[in-house]
Amino acid sequence: MKILSKIFITGFLFIGFAATSQTTSQALSKINTEGFQKSQVMSLISDLSDVYGPRLTGTNQYFIAAEWAKKTLESWGVDNVYFENYCDDCMGWEVKSFNIEMTEPAYMKIQAYPYAWTESSNGVQIGDLIWIEHYANLDQVKKQWAGKLQGKTILIGSAPVQNMLFDPLSTRFTEDQIKEAEKSIVPAPNNSLSHNAGDLDLIGNLDMIFASMVKKDDAFFAFLKAEGALSMLGTTPFFPGVIHPSGTYNFRESDEKPIPYFAISPENFGKLKRLSVRGMNPKIKFHLDSELYLNPKNNVNIIAEITGSDPKLKDEVVMIGAHFDSWHPASGATDNGAGSAVMMEVMRIIKASGLKPKRTIRIALWGGEEQAFLGSLAYAEKHYGKVKETTRKKEVEKISAYINMDNGAGQMRGIYLQGNEAVRPIFKSMLEPYAYLDVNNLTIQNTDFTDHDVFDYYKIPGFQIIQDPLNYSTVTHHTNLDDLEYVPERDMMINATVIAALVYQIAERDSRLPRED
Repeated sequence: MKILSKIFITGFLFIGFAATSQTTSQALSKINTEGFQKSQVMSLISDLSDVYGPRLTGTNQYFIAAEWAKKTLESWGVDNVYFENYCDDCMGWEVKSFNIEMTEPAYMKIQAYPYAWTESSNGVQIGDLIWIEHYANLDQVKKQWAGKLQGKTILIGSAPVQNMLFDPLSTRFTEDQIKEAEKSIVPAPNNSLSHNAGDLDLIGNLDMIFASMVKKDDAFFAFLKAEGALSMLGTTPFFPGVIHPSGTYNFRESDEKPIPYFAISPENFGKLKRLSVRGMNPKIKFHLDSELYLNPKNNVNIIAEITGSDPKLKDEVVMIGAHFDSWHPASGATDNGAGSAVMMEVMRIIKASGLKPKRTIRIALWGGEEQAFLGSLAYAEKHYGKVKETTRKKEVEKISAYINMDNGAGQMRGIYLQGNEAVRPIFKSMLEPYAYLDVNNLTIQNTDFTDHDVFDYYKIPGFQIIQDPLNYSTVTHHTNLDDLEYVPERDMMINATVIAALVYQIAERDSRLPRED
């Protein structure tokens, strides 16, 4: 009788385990059917980029896009869809018209786009060009140029190093790169998969990350304005001919607004510099009609939930997120319409599959990420506690995990574990059903400079997805080419479906994901 009891108990446990596995398998099957065969992710990214892009922080266009996202989530029957304000003094800025040309010593149409939050020109202006290479040392600039800038256009910065484009503009991670990252045993700052690898020594210090992202030249701007300079021209070495107007952070109402300031192509910059050095006095003709305004209601995060079904676990939350804002010169397709569309599609997939996760799944589409995490940080300070204070609210303990997507439109290849070794076996098991898609690579390495940093700061398990770089760092990131043409449909479908499966499994666990020590 004792032997029979043992056999019965063993058989019961085996049947229970098989039933659990079968239930998970059935759930993943539903997710796969909805995500692969009934996908709406390209429709979402098309709306976000073609119709509702760009989505610069503070603008009316951003808020119109946020309303679209809210209505779309509501139409799927997602619960508790609402806005949370993140900034009361972040200004909107929009371009109505602009043009810039060299008229002497010969005509050249200058490929350009104005930097954000720059003032209008008050009509067409014409002035000689002066090149100021080293402008960081303001005392030296004043010593050399005071009294000489009236009516001038200023070419600022160094000329880009020549690039003959021998390297491909678009790539996927190689097997060797992935293996190297997987073999890492410490979350070293030199992240072998990150396009921001040179800056990763800032990990763990949120203040330093903010400072490195937000570099303002208020004193230099004020000097040029006081001297009567007409405009500024700058560039970034994005070849061939890509314009990169990213980097002005004078978005608050009280900030010094620069005189008309244009990003130009590296090739145009090089020619203007060479002509200037040879003393040929290029003459610049331009106009910029732009509008600055303050409308605090525009500054919102978009939040929505699928309420958990387990009476004991539904108060715990699995969060997913992406930043909703973009820079202004294009439609914001890869940065970060792709991430926003994928995370919206995750919610649609889970809801449409009829699944009832035990924990609540919450999506957050963040505003102001490009201005140093304005949206996610405001949310965290409201719900988790103030930065630089040790006291934390109880809600911190309710978050099982935060999953973020913000590295372009490339296919998911795995997860940065962000130094949290304890989650490795858990993610390995959850991603195993999708090994055939090569999305299950895990590295202890960190990545940085997006909204998951905020959650990691609060000791919430926060993770960024590893994605193939494609041409994110070479063509589309903050440029005039950030458009739908650079968003691959298959990659987007895989990303949405696999993340839906991952998030659902995290929500079904008996316990939260383990925290870092």
